[in-house]
Amino acid sequence: MLGVHGLVQGRPLAVGKLTVTGPSDKLVRRASVALSAGFVVVLAATMGFIALPRVAAALGVKPPAAPPPYAAGDAVDVPAAWYNSADTTLIVFARASCAACERGQPFLKELVARMAGRGAALMAHPPGADADDQQFARGLGIADGHIVAVQALLKVRATPTVLIVNRQGRILGAWEGVAKADQQAAMNQAVDALALAR
Repeated sequence: MLGVHGLVQGRPLAVGKLTVTGPSDKLVRRASVALSAGFVVVLAATMGFIALPRVAAALGVKPPAAPPPYAAGDAVDVPAAWYNSADTTLIVFARASCAACERGQPFLKELVARMAGRGAALMAHPPGADADDQQFARGLGIADGHIVAVQALLKVRATPTVLIVNRQGRILGAWEGVAKADQQAAMNQAVDALALAR
């Protein structure tokens, strides 16, 4: 009987050892190691990027607040017809289907009433639910001729957003979201100051 070991010619192979025989094999090995390391780095960076907000929140670090879309002194980005018929105009961006607008409705109604004799009040709403939005605006005390549907892209990020604008289109005051007590006081002061400006 003839054994298999007698048929194999050449050097016996080292069992359990990896042998690199040529320069192309070395190049392939180095490339595969570099590629694997690159994948590990990309995976770690992706996981860090995904986890960063949660880790920052757990540590109590808050990201910087985005700058407000409207600020006092800026030019407003609404059509001039909204504000050029009065010395000052209160512009309320709101909609009937907005829960925050519903919560803020009592104060918005008070603010619109406070504007009487000091300037005009206007409500801008997105197109689509015109009848509901008009009813909401009337509930605030805004007249039918001062309820407009927004047709252009504006900087408004949230509803309600409240602006006080002069005849030249300069913003005198701007507030976003449901007003807290200190914001309500600031809005009331801004409206009250309009009487002194006349």
